[in-house]
Amino acid sequence: MGDIDSRIETDLTLLRDCPLFVAYNANVDALVRVDEELEAFLDRPEDPPGEAAPPDRLSSKRDLATAITRSMAAGQGDEIAMSAELTTELASELVPDTRQMGGQAGIMTNLLSTLGAAPIVYTYLLSETQFSMFDHPDAVRFPRVEDGRVRFVPLGDAIEADRTKTNWIFEFEDGTELFGVRAAADTRFIAASRPPEFDLTVDDLDPVVDQVGAAVDGALLAGYHNLTRENVQTDYEQVHRHARDVVRRLRSGGDLPVHIEYAVTHDHALRRSLTDHVLPEADVIGLDTHELQLLGRDLGVGSLSAGDGAARRETVDGAPPILEHYRALTAVKDALGVPCVRMHAMEYHLAVTDEYLPPEAVRRGLEFAAINAAAKASRGHITAPEDLERGLAYEPSDAGESAIESLADNVDASTRDGALCTPTVVAVPNRVVEDPVGTVGIGDIVSSASFALEVAVTRDRRGAGNG
Repeated sequence: MGDIDSRIETDLTLLRDCPLFVAYNANVDALVRVDEELEAFLDRPEDPPGEAAPPDRLSSKRDLATAITRSMAAGQGDEIAMSAELTTELASELVPDTRQMGGQAGIMTNLLSTLGAAPIVYTYLLSETQFSMFDHPDAVRFPRVEDGRVRFVPLGDAIEADRTKTNWIFEFEDGTELFGVRAAADTRFIAASRPPEFDLTVDDLDPVVDQVGAAVDGALLAGYHNLTRENVQTDYEQVHRHARDVVRRLRSGGDLPVHIEYAVTHDHALRRSLTDHVLPEADVIGLDTHELQLLGRDLGVGSLSAGDGAARRETVDGAPPILEHYRALTAVKDALGVPCVRMHAMEYHLAVTDEYLPPEAVRRGLEFAAINAAAKASRGHITAPEDLERGLAYEPSDAGESAIESLADNVDASTRDGALCTPTVVAVPNRVVEDPVGTVGIGDIVSSASFALEVAVTRDRRGAGNG
């Protein structure tokens, strides 16, 4: 992969000033390390810690402890929404170790603006506190509607909210203990707030969102899982049908690629509605191994082995896990009728595709994403394009390359520089950081970096060719 190192400058040049629309969820993440102090704050689960399933909505510190220990025991990141009462209790009684930008759209926007792209972001509850979490606010614009016309104003001009959506992120490392449960992997649990303002309806923007689509080269959409029964005035399906129509209107002016980022929710009715009405509108769906498990199960296309250390283990039938992921992604793609589904795992990134974008562009996007992910994991935050040099310091995963070789043999193809690139499947090894500074948001980094670059490589915005 020696040519990747020399291509970073070219990639960054292609991304420069690339206009991308990003919506809907930005919030503040309050990060807490799992330790003895947190254990003293929480209430011990009534059922065996690590075994009991948490409720679909966390309403007490005991529920929260149940959820965190379950996630630790599984070695798998998870997210569950909190009640308003627990949200208030945590805000008043728990002091986070640090605060940072959160929400898929927020994290994606920060990366894109840092890398020199030109994101246009829409999010609700844009408060002064939320605004302060944007790394390069001068490089971000906001769509404002005046007399039926969309103007892209400086982000600071769009501050209108008094309150801030805050999610609590409980991070733990392999071996961390809580109530006697030992964590099986480095990951995190998210206790998510659900303010009533979020309903995926933007009265003034939605009717004219095609004007946004005409001004950008691609769209990264996320946050559809943030709906709650309490806050939706009608039902999930009506709101998601509206969201579907907005996506169609967004791309109505031309061939606009749309990436939808999937996310965990334990509300089965919400997942079903999202799967039925919104996901089929995507050109590409981004997800991780846990999310692939949930989506595959909902679609009835088979089950996956639990856990994210996929390249290190065999599945029940003895096949390499990458083959299981490939089959599941293919089944999900076919069931939804979308051109591409893309998954990020610990050791590799994998996309099944069908004329979404040229395979070479998808490969370059995934390689770029692996560098970004390693930079994020090793530094904790990407603050400038130069930070990608840190990501380049980590070699592509040997286990990932071995897994990809197995997949190549299965599909009767060959690898080049450790990567597989065919018209129907693209896979590249990840760059694994053994002791990450932080894991929160790495999936969003992968999705936004890969999508942005593959769009930039494909589209000749300024007569620069395809790089």
